[in-house]
Amino acid sequence: MTRFNLPAAVLLGALSCGSAFAQDEPSEPAKRQVLITKLFEANKKESWKEVISNFLELENLPNAKIDDRLLFMKARAHLALKEDQLASDALERLLAEHDDHVEGLYLLAQIKAKSDSAAERERAKDLLLLSARAGRFVLRDINSAEGQTSFKHLLKDPGFILKVMNASNEFTVSASNLRNPFQSPIREVEEGAEEGTETQVVAVVPERLKRLEEQVEQLFRDINTLAEKRQVDELISKFQDLRNLMAEYGSDGSEMVRKKMEKWKQRLASFGEVLLSIQLQIYIQEGNQHLRAMAESIKRDEYDLALERFEQIKELKDQMLNEEREVFHRNAEALFLRGKALADRAARLKRISEFDLRVEGIVVAPPNDEQAKDSAIINDRIYYEGDAVIDLQTEEEIPDLFVVEIIRSTVRFRYQDTEFVRELQQEKAK
Repeated sequence: MTRFNLPAAVLLGALSCGSAFAQDEPSEPAKRQVLITKLFEANKKESWKEVISNFLELENLPNAKIDDRLLFMKARAHLALKEDQLASDALERLLAEHDDHVEGLYLLAQIKAKSDSAAERERAKDLLLLSARAGRFVLRDINSAEGQTSFKHLLKDPGFILKVMNASNEFTVSASNLRNPFQSPIREVEEGAEEGTETQVVAVVPERLKRLEEQVEQLFRDINTLAEKRQVDELISKFQDLRNLMAEYGSDGSEMVRKKMEKWKQRLASFGEVLLSIQLQIYIQEGNQHLRAMAESIKRDEYDLALERFEQIKELKDQMLNEEREVFHRNAEALFLRGKALADRAARLKRISEFDLRVEGIVVAPPNDEQAKDSAIINDRIYYEGDAVIDLQTEEEIPDLFVVEIIRSTVRFRYQDTEFVRELQQEKAK
């Protein structure tokens, strides 16, 4: 295609035949309602390309508000068109804002289950368990004809089936493999000989050790109460205090102290599941806070803030990878991938916001002329659909930026895998 620069006056004069300039447009709320209606109708008809087109146009409206229903429709449309990566991106975005979206969790699990990556297939299990935890009948669904196309191998995994039956999930703290980790495992010591024996032993210990024993016992009682009430923040500090006191008490080294320490260690070990779950919850809560903050920053066009939050997610990932259990590593990777999807989106939108693209005129080709093509004047240069966009300063093509569609009042562009529109500018008085 031959491109050339022309004085604006000449170009505008050439548009007198078959051209369209800015006209009075409907109000933004009216536009939004029309697009939402069209999107729902297209979804009902399973016109998947229309769903995506309407979604993109809606998303590019000023102050666009995209709720979870619309985002889920877009994901379904991409999946129906076998665009798994775009569907996955949409679902990651959805779950970043609504991490308990039952249908979104299940749909993303279907995509991940087909992956060649073992880590992705493991994540599919986590997503299914989250979906079960949120109320979906996962066993019924994966046993259906459609479900078996993605999850047939899981029906032969007794451990996974057991987890689903117990609605447990390692990705949340509200459950563990076989029991609620916040249900205190401590049993009160029954009255009897053992308690009497302990009382006799305490009578002969030094005052300092006696005081430490009382403090340790009180901490165990406090932890018992806090675990039942799920007071996570206070539990963390209590566990730390307990460890410190036990270390101080154990430094005595006597046989009596050694026996006492063994009993305490057994009691502390019984809280191991609680402590592990608390640690995981703290990490995940922090990660989800960063993800939500990123999503909100993107909504407000504060792309730099979103990218700063992603740096914090990367630091959090490193901390989780330092933990011994593999479940921390898997969830670290999941948080990182969700953050990266948002960070990539923020980086693209930031770049798009920086493009200087002035749509000065649009020429609509006559319908009876098969050789004529619609064209647009952008930054004093004529473009056709499919053209790469030229940088004003360097006169070179901007990588990954193309004109996708020219219609009567807008031009649709694509930068990398994100489409956006620019409206035809109002004609200036001469």
